[in-house]
Amino acid sequence: MKRTPVIGFGLAILIASCGGPQDPNLKMTEGPMGPNLKGPRDGVYLRASFDDDPTHFMGRFLSNELAAGEIDENRGVQTECTKFVTYKEVNSSGSFDEYYNSSTEVSANLGLSEAGAAAVGATGEGSVGHQSGTSIRVQYDLTRKLVANVEDPAGFEACCNAAPGNCTNKYIGEFWYGKGQLYEKSGSATNVGADVQAAGGGGDLSVADGFVWRKGTNFENVYFAFRVVDRVATDDCGWATQLPKSNDGQFFVGVSPPAPSEDIARQMAMQHARTQAVQYLGDNIKTETTNVSSVVDGYIQSENVIRTAAEGLASYVKDDRYCGVETTDTPEGQKYSIKVLAFFPKESIDAAKKATVDVVEKQMEADGKLTPENKKELDKIRGQ
Repeated sequence: MKRTPVIGFGLAILIASCGGPQDPNLKMTEGPMGPNLKGPRDGVYLRASFDDDPTHFMGRFLSNELAAGEIDENRGVQTECTKFVTYKEVNSSGSFDEYYNSSTEVSANLGLSEAGAAAVGATGEGSVGHQSGTSIRVQYDLTRKLVANVEDPAGFEACCNAAPGNCTNKYIGEFWYGKGQLYEKSGSATNVGADVQAAGGGGDLSVADGFVWRKGTNFENVYFAFRVVDRVATDDCGWATQLPKSNDGQFFVGVSPPAPSEDIARQMAMQHARTQAVQYLGDNIKTETTNVSSVVDGYIQSENVIRTAAEGLASYVKDDRYCGVETTDTPEGQKYSIKVLAFFPKESIDAAKKATVDVVEKQMEADGKLTPENKKELDKIRGQ
């Protein structure tokens, strides 16, 4: 595929749209804090240049000495072992609003100082995830990924061990494709005018994490982000039987039934993981809420509600890693099965719980079971 640059994110283009001064017209009144955004995903970075064909970067090695704030795809080095890293294109989906890791240089090209970008994190208190460096707010729809595939792991390892300079501990292993919007921080939400407060934003302004954000540059149908893979981390898929533990959230293992393609198998595995997340939320609701009626509890556990609510958790439950695909020959043709380790961040539980309760309420209303008492009970669960 011919590489056609779509958007060049250079200093000359973006200084005008990102990192400008605080809007002098914002009124000095107390405003809402807005929703909390998700912190940067581990190992995922905003690209230095967005285009429609990043394949020549796939499998390039990044120096072990690079700090998180120095990583971008242009730092990758191709060696003789890069040839072992091919790739597959897989469909993906979901709408996200979160911070992205970005190299200091890329952030500067976006007109954002390191101090200014790092001051806004997942909690609105300077936390920018596990990576150091800078983070940028990105609102986007994800539609597909290029995912690294090593078909000859033994040959790859032998190549890396043949000479000290052949490989490092990390290489570029994924590229993410979609459309979205970059945002610049324009001021504190406590300084937002009443007209902006009422709508949660106004025009090009929005409120999140206690800050006012102004729309910057948008992008459409390009590869805008990449993921760094740890070469030395051996993954025997032991997590499929022994779930990892994290203080930041809950892991789930999704398993697909035999599917006609690998893409469909991945989607079904994630759907299974999200279904478990909804069931986890149901248990969480019963644990934290006293006197849940049998009617409401029955709806929370109902198959229809779980299925519908699981579809709504696409932006909260994220795929972390996959086991290698398994294939089976059947009379209908080859079938594909796969396991995924998915992560449900603790910071998203409240929002996901409210979304699940909304599904319960709509289903009860459709069934004619939404009495005033049940409505009051659901409002209590939401925290209203």
